[in-house]
Amino acid sequence: MKAIQFTEYGSYEKLTLVDLPMPVLLNNQLLVKVEFAAINPVDNTIRAGLLPLAKKPPMILGNEGAGVVIKGNNEFPEGTRVLISAFTPQGHIRGIATDGLWQEYVALYPEELIKTPLNISDEEAAAANVGFFSAQACLNKADFTPGKSVLSLAAGGAVGNAGVQLAKAHGASLVITTAGSASKAKAAELAGFENVINLENESISEGVMRITGGKGVDIVIDSIGGNLTGEAIKSLARGGIIVNIGYSAGTQFTANITDFVWKGIQMRGQSLSGWFTAEQQQYVWNQILPLLANGAIKPPVAKIFDAAGAAEAQRFLIEEKPFGKVLLKF
Repeated sequence: MKAIQFTEYGSYEKLTLVDLPMPVLLNNQLLVKVEFAAINPVDNTIRAGLLPLAKKPPMILGNEGAGVVIKGNNEFPEGTRVLISAFTPQGHIRGIATDGLWQEYVALYPEELIKTPLNISDEEAAAANVGFFSAQACLNKADFTPGKSVLSLAAGGAVGNAGVQLAKAHGASLVITTAGSASKAKAAELAGFENVINLENESISEGVMRITGGKGVDIVIDSIGGNLTGEAIKSLARGGIIVNIGYSAGTQFTANITDFVWKGIQMRGQSLSGWFTAEQQQYVWNQILPLLANGAIKPPVAKIFDAAGAAEAQRFLIEEKPFGKVLLKF
């Protein structure tokens, strides 16, 4: 079977198409043909050798994907289209400490599979997993209820984009997002995002205060980190909550302590790997799947590459910073 593997750390070109034996099924496992697998920034970090806790080479990356059951059971008969959970049975994110989904066939337990809603494509299913799960987990961590206002940073990123869509679908009174360039801001507006702060023209806090008439927002979903975190904190309203789930822009920021003291705001951290039991995962999916099924949310796909083009696909994601997911087709 086809797989994308790297045997040593280094440049994008270390990702090579190889032929591996078919997986051997253990008791109760099902065989799934992977149709599409997503590429995420963490894959680049692992391939570069910058994530010490990751599995050592040889390594197959990829923590989200979608496909079809080839050998199934009564619950998932042959031919069932499935979204493959990003979580391993132990509750960790696959493709980090274990091999991932950049391979043509995988052996999985039934609890690792979610039936793909009928009205979404396999491409959209492959793009839905980590971003929407993360964003929903952040809304839950922030005690979201309908009527609250939400700022979800980075419209072009998986979590940022999902945060906007989920907040709107769940009944937020106002949803704001950010874009790092005019082209990203235009793409967000074309996608139906109404309150987009172009960071080439104004800061996050300036944009939020302009849009909210100086009040600020109730909730911030911050998947970016760095200097933007300090600006996001400044954008919170009285009693507001910022949930931090990523730090691609850096791990350090500067904030004004008086925002915490006088506005009573809170900062809460959110992670995925090792934090969600099977029951907790299902709770989050029960919030997401009906919205996918009725079209209230739609995972954006920027570009699809054949599996043999994995190196270029990863470069495209990291260097071109597209609006939406980058996928590999197997």
